Formats: sequence, C-alpha cells, structure tokens
Amino acid sequence: MQFKGELDSARIITVLDDYAGYETSFLAQHGIAILLEASSGGVCKRILLDAGQSALPILHNLELLGIDPCSIGAVVISHCHYDHTEGLVDVLKAIGRENVPVVAHTTMFRPNYIFDPFIRNIGVTGKNGPAAIEEAGGLLVLVDEPFEIMPGVIVTGEVPRRRAFEKQGIGTYNIEEGRVVPDEIRDDLSLAVKVRGKGLAVISGCSHAGIINIIDWSREIASEPRVDLAIGGFHLIEASPERIRDTAQALKDLDVGKVVTGHCTGLAALCEFSRVLGDRFEQLHVGTTIDL
Repeated sequence: MQFKGELDSARIITVLDDYAGYETSFLAQHGIAILLEASSGGVCKRILLDAGQSALPILHNLELLGIDPCSIGAVVISHCHYDHTEGLVDVLKAIGRENVPVVAHTTMFRPNYIFDPFIRNIGVTGKNGPAAIEEAGGLLVLVDEPFEIMPGVIVTGEVPRRRAFEKQGIGTYNIEEGRVVPDEIRDDLSLAVKVRGKGLAVISGCSHAGIINIIDWSREIASEPRVDLAIGGFHLIEASPERIRDTAQALKDLDVGKVVTGHCTGLAALCEFSRVLGDRFEQLHVGTTIDL
C-alpha cells in the first residue's frame, strides 16, 4: 500500500529518555516517550510514541513542557518491552477520555523472556494488559501492516529485515508450544512522518528491526526518498564495533539530514555518529524539540 498524505507542519518533542539534559528540571528514566504534534488543515493532533516504564516522569515532564496530557489523541507502542509499556495505563488514566486509540503490533502481548542473570518476563505485564488498557480508556488497534493514523503520519507496521549487518538478536526469547524460541522482536514498529515540502521524519522506539531497515522501509511505504530526521533509540548498546560503523556509514550514505538518538543507543555508537556525521548528529535528551 502506498501513502501520499502530508502534514502542513510537525513538532517532535522528547518527553522521556535515559538522559534528562544539561541544567534542566526534567526527570530521566531508562525508557523513551516521544510526542508528535501533527498539524494538517488547521487541525493539530498529538500522538505519543511509547510510555516508558513509569508514567510519573512522563507526566512531570509534560507539566514542565506546558502540555496537558488530556490533549494526547492517540498512543503508539513501538514494541512490548517494559521500558516502553509500563507507563501506558497510567498515561491513559491521565488522558482521561474513552476510546483513545492505542496502536501496536498484534503480538505485543506475548510473554517475552530473558534468562540472564535470571528468568524474567520483560514484556507487557498484566497491569498493562488488554483489559487494563480498555478499562483506562484505551481502544486497542493491533496491526501488522503499515497504515496512516492521519494523512502524513504512517505507522510502519512490521519492518522487513533486509540489511545483513542488522540481522542480530538481543538475547530475548518467546515460549511457543512448550519450546523456548529466540525472539526476533517482529513487533518492532516506528512512525514515518511526511511534512509538505520536506523529507521524512522517522521516529523509533528502540529500532530492534535495525534503524537502517526502518529508514529503508519508511522511504518505500511513504514514496519519499529523502529523510530529514531519524530520532529515537537505535539499540546499539551491545552491538559490535563493525555493526556500529556500518550503521553510521549507512546513515551518512543515505544523507539523513539530522540524527538524534539516545536511550538504548550506547556511548560507543554516539561517539561514532559524532565522528562520522559531525553536526548532523545530536544526542537525544528530555526536552529535545524539533520543528518541521
């Protein structure tokens, strides 16, 4: 399916990250939440990507930013992990409305395990399960394929894994028919945002599908070769030096206008991006705001 909708303008605001920024009163937490303000035809909609592992810092930071949580029109969950989902129900309660769309992959609610240093489910817990989401006012929209939340804002759906250097797991597992199976995190999805006269803005949670795969797929489904911005977590914190170098070079080769990343990206990758991309790179932090 091809999408040709466009926004008149967009603002992207980082509401939660592992880093609070220099000389701020924001709260940081291992997790991420990014707010998209999408404007089209005189209508502005706020869409929240991810909900951290607690609503407390998100709501605190929204207050400092002067943003009423009641103004959030939809929530998109990038994947099942606790540092993206544990704040969801409390965020929905703060929104305080019925039938708030909560968009996620069809497999988001599977138990998802790690075994080091001990067995633990790092997926969605019961307090943020389907029943709890609906009781808090959420309306679940579970999708595998790309679709537009509104013209110009595309949920990528499941991202094809085409770049060989990005085909690496992170040591998580599913239980399928009594068997322990390595998890490919197929529920990883992102947002592709198209503003009239601009290239794409690609907003990711952890980029478990690989940030270059995500950019490739976003360009394809949006029919837009230019990428002005890639923002979010890139999950290179445990990646090999070779994968980090390949990622930095690919971002340069794709001529991405601005790369803003943090959360799970890791210091080695941040340093390499700074070296390769120069002033096109910026470290993500709470309060980072980008206007398109």
